[in-house]
Amino acid sequence: MNGEVSCGIRLSAAVSLKLTGGRRSSSRRRFVEAAVRKFPPEIILRPAVDAQFALLDGRSVLFSGARQEIYELDKVGAFVWCSLAQNASLEDIYRGLGKFGISEGIACQFANQAIGAWLDRALLDVDWGASNDYSLSAILDRRRISIYAANRGLLEKLVCLFCALDDGASDDDIAIKVVELGGQVIFRGDDASVHRCEIEALAPTIKAYITERLIRSHRSAFALHAASLTRDGGGLLLCGEPGAGKSTLTLRLLDAGFRYAGDDVALIGVDGTISGIPFALTLKQGAWGLFSRLQTDGPTATSRRSDGTLVRYTPVADLCNAALSANWVIFLNRITGGPAKLRALDQLESMKRLIESAFAVDGKLSQAGFSALKRIVAGASSFELTYCESMEARRIVLDLCDGRA
Repeated sequence: MNGEVSCGIRLSAAVSLKLTGGRRSSSRRRFVEAAVRKFPPEIILRPAVDAQFALLDGRSVLFSGARQEIYELDKVGAFVWCSLAQNASLEDIYRGLGKFGISEGIACQFANQAIGAWLDRALLDVDWGASNDYSLSAILDRRRISIYAANRGLLEKLVCLFCALDDGASDDDIAIKVVELGGQVIFRGDDASVHRCEIEALAPTIKAYITERLIRSHRSAFALHAASLTRDGGGLLLCGEPGAGKSTLTLRLLDAGFRYAGDDVALIGVDGTISGIPFALTLKQGAWGLFSRLQTDGPTATSRRSDGTLVRYTPVADLCNAALSANWVIFLNRITGGPAKLRALDQLESMKRLIESAFAVDGKLSQAGFSALKRIVAGASSFELTYCESMEARRIVLDLCDGRA
């Protein structure tokens, strides 16, 4: 048997339903009530073209041409692989594993673990005609992002990522298909890459995938780990390490009248302008109570990121989709106690800190990127804000932007 053998697992998708939306409103996240039943689409897992099965001294192995690696299979793994190559269904595989004295529940677990590992190692390809009726579209960085899910539940876990849905009929710039398999989620982008994750990690994983695609497709010099906001035409960058409180302070500033451009990644053009990626605001557990006090309708869906952190996504109504020029760059330094302090930074210190938080597609800051950074620090006032309480930090930032600090 080899990777050219056509094989497949066929899974039935659920009732089809389309999700559309536009600006934030009471009906923004409402699904169409009537579902349209269709013939269930099929999902087929195939051995990758460059995946080769072989026996060496009676031992079963797989060779990955893509990774130039060889993997040994135990008896269960070899049975699952060979069954796939013979077009066996999942049910047939589960029953067949009973010959090894394995119960159906454990057989399901073993088979799904093997399939997951092979997907991670690009040993399997995925072909599916997942229904387009469970779908949503949104605009990020002037690109149309569409997600097609195999069922309504998957889409409900993803709609929270976006501040504004798009119901236009334009072509997709990035299209993603999502389906459940054995208690996990498999998704494939239009770049033909296949990924999998736990269901509770679906939203963060999809967000990370889309962010990387946008960074790679954007004609930017580099990107920054920073929140971006604007007020009265002036642009504000909030920079800081994870846990510095960028999202919480962003929430405070939105409540004070700032407009939102993004709370995670800012794309920097060669001219030094800033374009945020306006995903919904990401709030960690410590900020959930704050949001519920500031907003009438708080976020309810909880996701778990790959680092184990629990987060919730909440859409922001007042978006700024235009490129910004930075008037202020603030580096956050969160401490456990003490008064808030604002310290001015010279251009060299600001440049060094921005370089530390910058990342580029090829991993290097180019000359164009350096020139863009120079434009930013030359045109903006840079500060380090040391603080403990987000409310006090908000007061200082407001004083600064209003010319009182």
